[in-house]
Amino acid sequence: MAKLYFRYGAMNSAKSANLLMVAHNYHSQDKPVLLMKPAADTRWDAITSRAIATPGEAMTFTSADNVFDMVAAYIADHTIYAVLLDEAQFVTEEQAEQLAAIVDRFHIPVLCYGLKNRAAKGKLFSGSYGLLYWADTIEEIKNTCSYCNKKATQNLMLINGVPEYHPEEIVMADVDGELRIIPVCRAHYLNPQ
Repeated sequence: MAKLYFRYGAMNSAKSANLLMVAHNYHSQDKPVLLMKPAADTRWDAITSRAIATPGEAMTFTSADNVFDMVAAYIADHTIYAVLLDEAQFVTEEQAEQLAAIVDRFHIPVLCYGLKNRAAKGKLFSGSYGLLYWADTIEEIKNTCSYCNKKATQNLMLINGVPEYHPEEIVMADVDGELRIIPVCRAHYLNPQ
């Protein structure tokens, strides 16, 4: 039975690696999949992971695009067994509903991977909000806090080592550099070392 999955985790929890492993499993059974990612993720052209050497070529889309129509056009010429979407936090709430419609109309699973919480205190990403509402299955990909061994549930933005609790919704950062977003537990989010 096809479902809409939202698999979320804090920063650096191997979400993209999980997606690429699922893609590999489908491909090893000669079952093609469609990889997708929002154009808002400007870090790389493909889906990449520090844990997996081979990137996955992905169809990109903007917040103005109708994802249902894009997938419908693609499957008119291609057989696919699943849609795998990375950086799902950047979809719009409307696109989250379109992803659910893909499952219901075409009976193929849609697996979305992304962050749930923004670095902004008390805020969810709009895409995560939509996916939490529409998803059939919600799964957490666990990681540990950068400062202790508790489960990471938050994403802490640091600019030159100083916490930023009110950033814009879309900020491109990684776990290295002057602008970093690191996985932390709630206690260390509120009181970083």
